[in-house]
Amino acid sequence: MPDERTRALRWAGEFLRKVQLGEEFSAEIKREVQYILRHYPRDHEIEHQARMDAARSKTVAEQWLGPEDEATS
Repeated sequence: MPDERTRALRWAGEFLRKVQLGEEFSAEIKREVQYILRHYPRDHEIEHQARMDAARSKTVAEQWLGPEDEATS
């Protein structure tokens, strides 16, 4: 579902930021994560795209991202 994809993207970004700050990860892993995060959308960008997809799609099936349900985010 579109809202689940949105949530998964947000959670993946949160996970990558935790890895970047974690002391238990090697410098090599942190460099890779830093490179990925340089191109990874921020939470507000993901939310904006989800709203845009929902606004321009006629059906949920046409949406790739969708606004998250406030109760589950």
